[in-house]
Amino acid sequence: MQIIIAGRHFTVSDSLKKEINERLEVMLDHVHLKISTVRVVLDVEHTHRCKAEVIINMKNSVMEADVTTRDMYESIDAVIGKIEIQVRKYLDKKQHHHGEASLKNMPSINDTADIVDEYDEA
Repeated sequence: MQIIIAGRHFTVSDSLKKEINERLEVMLDHVHLKISTVRVVLDVEHTHRCKAEVIINMKNSVMEADVTTRDMYESIDAVIGKIEIQVRKYLDKKQHHHGEASLKNMPSINDTADIVDEYDEA
């Protein structure tokens, strides 16, 4: 999984990059998530608006979330909360069909008749 953090109209500090990386890695570390890239775009519009946007590219889908507030840290917290809800919904919808007994491995009617005959003889 590759996390790309970019800033528009300002430079993103190393501490901010580190915090975003840690929070996203913990949240997106799941077996069923086949994530190729995560793009985080932080934008400062005028002097009052701070926008945070997260785009997650997965094997069969894309998740996006964006939030605009007055504080950059508040925007980051809100957008990670939104994307976390989307990831949880995705994982809830994902069904795991492996590990269940398949019909090929189930005993046939003839096999069960042989087992019953063995008990009758005893």
